[in-house]
Amino acid sequence: MESRHVSNTFRCAVMTPSGASFDGEVNYASFPAWDGQYGVMAGMSPLLGQLGIGPLRLDTTDGIRWFAVEEGFAHVRDNTLTILSESVVSVDDLSVAELEAELRAFDAAEHPDLSADERTRRRAGISARHQLVQHHRSDRNT
Repeated sequence: MESRHVSNTFRCAVMTPSGASFDGEVNYASFPAWDGQYGVMAGMSPLLGQLGIGPLRLDTTDGIRWFAVEEGFAHVRDNTLTILSESVVSVDDLSVAELEAELRAFDAAEHPDLSADERTRRRAGISARHQLVQHHRSDRNT
């Protein structure tokens, strides 16, 4: 009987207009979609989805990498996941104190140039980054 090797990894590219935030092999990825959190493993069927706001988890051979993403698209094809987003920030580059200050400043300002939907979306993005970094920091301390 012929033996086949099936890879447990797949390529993942996380892109912004500024360039690649991540490009490498992963065992698992989880990303926020507009209708819930999606999980991807090697061999997944093709998918095109709209990203929401929230955590992007990438399980690499070196450990778990966390990013905060805010809207965009996810595409799975030929054992490759591509995440395209306007904003992708590694949790390692985030600070609880800075995010709390950003939330306070955002809440204190009136933002007459933004629609109610845009204000809600922007605050949700700041809040999601804040929750992600708090969760990530508490996991490191346990």
